[in-house]
Amino acid sequence: MCTSIIIKSKSGNPYWGRTMDFVPQFFDTPNEPAIIPSQIINIPANYEIHSELENWKSKYAIMGVGLKNSEILYDGINEKGLVGDIQILTEATHASLDSLESRNLKPVLGEEFFTYILSQCKNITEVKELTSKLGLLDQKYHLKNHELSLSPHYTFMEESGAAVVLEPTDNGAFKIYDSVGVMTNSPEYSYHTNNIRNYISLNDMNITSGNIGGKLPLEPIEKGTGYGLFGLPGDYTSPSRFVRSMYIANNINDFSDEEAIPTLYNVFKPVMIPKGMGRYPNNHNLTDYTQYWSGYDIKNRTLYLQIPTCLTLTKVTLNSQSDKLITMDINEDWKTNNPIQA
Repeated sequence: MCTSIIIKSKSGNPYWGRTMDFVPQFFDTPNEPAIIPSQIINIPANYEIHSELENWKSKYAIMGVGLKNSEILYDGINEKGLVGDIQILTEATHASLDSLESRNLKPVLGEEFFTYILSQCKNITEVKELTSKLGLLDQKYHLKNHELSLSPHYTFMEESGAAVVLEPTDNGAFKIYDSVGVMTNSPEYSYHTNNIRNYISLNDMNITSGNIGGKLPLEPIEKGTGYGLFGLPGDYTSPSRFVRSMYIANNINDFSDEEAIPTLYNVFKPVMIPKGMGRYPNNHNLTDYTQYWSGYDIKNRTLYLQIPTCLTLTKVTLNSQSDKLITMDINEDWKTNNPIQA
């Protein structure tokens, strides 16, 4: 369960963020070590990125949150201002090498696709062009002693605010959608953009009076605060998070660039999932929850990141001048550490 949201400041500058909601733990806590150890990774331009298929060279410097001791990013930004993430889509498909080659599609692994696109493309036009030539291969990805096969979809946004959603639902090939500014998980994106039409009556206005059938006058509770959004879904399912995020992101007050990151963070509060809200019936100890929140200041190529055990943010700006891979740990202890500046 993940959510990504785009908002724009009064100056027209876009800000993008995501929640990473997953079961396996990404960061160490005092009681539990990370199952999927993660960190901030800064990869330079002209750097050979290792692949389980075929290595490639990055055209652009990229930076984001990713798998420790690897070049696999879950979300990130490049030096041209392209930003995005990977999320889970159960309808995603993979295809055999023969099938992909018969359609003139280059095979890529779903786990590597996001890093590949971010390191090769400078804008949404290039993302669409490159994605149309690619397909997800039905080969497992190796993580430590495990074999993985994620069911992914992806979103990317450029500095203008234009954004796209990429879903490999056509036998490994991608369907490409222009983004409406929000992405969550299953069903496919076309469902979400159609489902939002069921909520067109919602608005941000308080209702001060009403009646039943035009006859019985009624006074609303608490002066009608929030009644315009009465019926807004409040659960953590993907369709509900999509609707909630759309209405919140599009009804917040105008904000300045100086207010942007706190505003972006506050937009995400209603979709952040505490531990225990999504337990698995066959194992009550397993639960989806928000592993981290990341917010990106696109103009300044800067990442702000928070994990559940830390109330302060880790702040890192993309280093596009380095010729070496740089890794940075996350600020994990709000009691003792200061935010990281890099």
